[in-house]
Amino acid sequence: MRRLTSVLVVGALALAGFGLWGDSLALAQNTPPAAPGDVGPGPATYSVGRRSVNVTVAPDRVLDADIWYPADAADVTGVAKSVYEFPGISYPSTVAFASPPVSSDGPFPLVVYSHGSGGLRYISAFLTEALAARGFVVISVDHTGNTAIDEFSGSTLTPQQVLPLRPEDIRAEIDFMAAANANAASPFSGAVDTNNVGLVGHSAGGTGVLMAVSGSNGTAGDKRVKGVVGLAAYTDPISDSELKNIKIPTMLISGTLDTTTPIKTQTTRAWKFIPGDPGYRVDLKGAGHQSFSDVCYYEKLVDAKPELAPSLVDAVKSRTDEACTPKFLNIDTAHKLIDRYAIRFMERYVAGEKAAAKWLKPVSGKTVTVTVKN
Repeated sequence: MRRLTSVLVVGALALAGFGLWGDSLALAQNTPPAAPGDVGPGPATYSVGRRSVNVTVAPDRVLDADIWYPADAADVTGVAKSVYEFPGISYPSTVAFASPPVSSDGPFPLVVYSHGSGGLRYISAFLTEALAARGFVVISVDHTGNTAIDEFSGSTLTPQQVLPLRPEDIRAEIDFMAAANANAASPFSGAVDTNNVGLVGHSAGGTGVLMAVSGSNGTAGDKRVKGVVGLAAYTDPISDSELKNIKIPTMLISGTLDTTTPIKTQTTRAWKFIPGDPGYRVDLKGAGHQSFSDVCYYEKLVDAKPELAPSLVDAVKSRTDEACTPKFLNIDTAHKLIDRYAIRFMERYVAGEKAAAKWLKPVSGKTVTVTVKN
């Protein structure tokens, strides 16, 4: 199997610093960005704030993390846009602001996002920022040992070493936000509902979020989690019996042109054994493995920057064959569909908004097929 990744090489990751939720392309082309809350059905509810923190999993495992969160429009006036940084390259978000106060409307349900192998915490900012705009606090860490930085430095761990760490990292993220919520001195004091948590993971991140729910390495699934979404999830490492333990609402979003985690080998078995109550399977027709990341926007960026080192350009171009060539679903359409289904699922089963269910009904069309069970 091809290596599982959100971005496999450091050059692509460096450009992932652009990380601008669905507006990267607009900025790169010097055209006005789209409305920041366009997730398909409905506008943004909030402005978006972003803070960077460190999450301690163990004394020898401290992870860089980003938190995106709802902010009130009145509190972002005059506030600088948040900057996504990687050594030597940095770009401002067109959506997220730098550390404004959290909206007073909370507490907000929590979503944990887990990146793919060789990625970084903000590799799918099109989704993490959109979730915050719709009323969720979102946290995502760099899974040390399994990032593009690790690949660049030669410190990448083996799959056998890193996959068992994913559920531990995810539990630590939830614990971190619970502690912040209870800390009167924290900017997130009283703002986070960690009894209603959603998990979203891409590729190997999909492995991690499903393992966090099913239970692994002798640890039971986290009962705080009320819904889980796997994006092109890599499910081979999860046994049939573990999949059968996933009884909370579950959504699997996959691409019909994904050759890294193909539907036939990675979605079909999981869909068969996960009893998820209910279960949703969303097949995006024409989507590839990188349709779930921002890599197509990075390609536009490098095309607009001829001064970049050829190695960086080649690094990005090497990944575009998994989403960005004409045979694939248009990336803007793919991102809007991913946002629509993942966010409406979270609104229904994590935030408890029953009206969101109308966006999750079975459907079969030229672009997407949605199957529902239970």
